[in-house]
Amino acid sequence: MGLLKKLLLAISIAAVSISAISVTPAIAAGKIEKATAEEVTITIAKTIELSEKTLAAVIAGEMSKDEILALMKETKQSSKLIESNIVDRLRSKASERLAKGRSAFKKGKKDEAVELLTKVVEIFKEVQIKHAAF
Repeated sequence: MGLLKKLLLAISIAAVSISAISVTPAIAAGKIEKATAEEVTITIAKTIELSEKTLAAVIAGEMSKDEILALMKETKQSSKLIESNIVDRLRSKASERLAKGRSAFKKGKKDEAVELLTKVVEIFKEVQIKHAAF
């Protein structure tokens, strides 16, 4: 009987402590919970600017490889903040091309990287047009 009481006490304490834990959804760093259309528009413009800056850096070849890779990473992080179901497929397509461009650049295939990054800029501009039309 004493063992049963101890077991019930342990279970009830565990249940109380679990229910006391705050249940809040995890939000990725930098994400805007339920971003407004205006915030998404600003994020899209910033992402276009970063992708154009990255493309220009690859073409010019004046920055170090690490600096260009950092720009590519910043562009990708910025694109992740575009939270709109309307343009999600296009955004994913651009992110895919950005990843392929980054890989090509790392392998020293500058022409392929330029071609892919040019497509990335074009796709992000499509994202902007599609989002504005909605």
